[in-house]
This record gives sequence, C-alpha cells and structure tokens, in this order.
Amino acid sequence: MINIYFFFFIFINICSSNSDTQKKIETINYSGGWPVNLDKKQLTENFDSANLNCPNGLGCECDDNDDCLNNNCNKNQLRRKGNYCSLKEGDLFPQIKLYDQFGEEVDIYDFANKDDKYILVEMGTVWCGPCHSLASWLTWDENEIKNKPFWNDKYNIIKDLIDNGDIYFITILYEDEFRDDATIETSREWYSTYPKDIIPILSDSNKWLHSVIRPTGIPAISLIGPDMRIINLSDRGLNKSFDLILEIYNEKK
Repeated sequence: MINIYFFFFIFINICSSNSDTQKKIETINYSGGWPVNLDKKQLTENFDSANLNCPNGLGCECDDNDDCLNNNCNKNQLRRKGNYCSLKEGDLFPQIKLYDQFGEEVDIYDFANKDDKYILVEMGTVWCGPCHSLASWLTWDENEIKNKPFWNDKYNIIKDLIDNGDIYFITILYEDEFRDDATIETSREWYSTYPKDIIPILSDSNKWLHSVIRPTGIPAISLIGPDMRIINLSDRGLNKSFDLILEIYNEKK
C-alpha cells in the first residue's frame, strides 16, 4: 500500500512540474509572435565581448586595443574625435533588451536559432527618408526604394526571404521625427504606419545600441548569424549586408 502512495505522489509531482514548465513557456511568449529561445543562456556562459560595462566594455573610451575587452579600439567616426571600444566581425552581438511596438521587452537573443536563419538588424530613425522607403517596400512592396542610387535589383529577393521566414529582419529606431530619443510610442506609431507583422520594431530609448554602432548613415543594416555572431557590422547603409545574405542564400541552394 505504501508503494502505491509513493508512486502516486511521484506521478503528481511530475505532472505538476510539467505543467509549471509549460506555464513558464507560455508566459514568455511575445504578443508579436517573435521566437523564444530557451537555450539563449548558453550564448553567454563564457565571458565574451557583449560586455556593456565601462571601462573596457563596448562603447567605452579607449586609447588602444588593450583597453577593450574585445581588443578593438576604433576612431569615433560619429563625432570625429576620440576612440571607443567597438564591435567587430566575429564578436557576439550585444544581448540587448528593448521594447517593441506592443510594449513588451524583447530579448534580441531570442532570435538566436539552430534553423540556420540569419538576422538583418536595421538601425534607423523616424526622420530618415530612406528608412521610410525601405519600410514601404517591405510592407507594401512600393518601389520608391528601388529608385535610390544605392539600390540593386538583385536585392528584390530579400523581401521574399523575409516574408517566407527564411531570415529575420529587425528594425531598431533610436530617434523620433523630432530627433528626440525613441520611445515605445515611436515603435507603435511606426508599426501603425508600416504594419508588417513579422518585423519587430524596437525602440533604442537610451541610445545604448546607437552608442555602440554609432551609425553615420541610415538605414544602417548589420548581418548577424544564427549564433548571434556578427558577420557584418554596418554604421552606414545596407549594401554589404544585403550582398552577404544573398551570397549565403545562393550557397545554400
């Protein structure tokens, strides 16, 4: 009789544990339907260059490479003076958590995946004309972006790759139309204008990512691997990242 009660107790605990796990998974689902990566902690188990703290962290002032945890001290192109610890190819993209158009905090590491999906990360603002042109193309398939001097017709397939779920595209806004820091409302308004359901619109409200990438021309689109390693970090334009994602896609065919 004791054994029956014992096994019944174990069975109840297992069911309860599974139920709690399921509830935990359900509670971290995003309203926008963004992916959830329960294994993302593995990305930061070893100390890496995604450290944000000064001195020595990303965005901090430096004199030479030894001053930076990732050994990459670069000239500040945005202010034309001084140096700062900047990201480089092969570094982990910083684990930022920003609010999306639904008012939820999104961990960008949730987009890390084992499905070989690459990630295009756009830095932009509301006052940026080409950013609007790009969003109009992605949302409504409008052709204004195709008239820009930097556009290449081979990029047309990238919209299909995004729409078909072959790659992720993330928009990060750091300023509104008045050049004030972006807020959750900025992301909401952008989404209201360009309601592309599969694209998260994140607000870099404290301009932390802006202070690390320091874009000099927008949209500035970087290419990140499925493991969140930087393939191309762009502080200006989209061409190199678009060219690289097409090369990767063509090699996978």
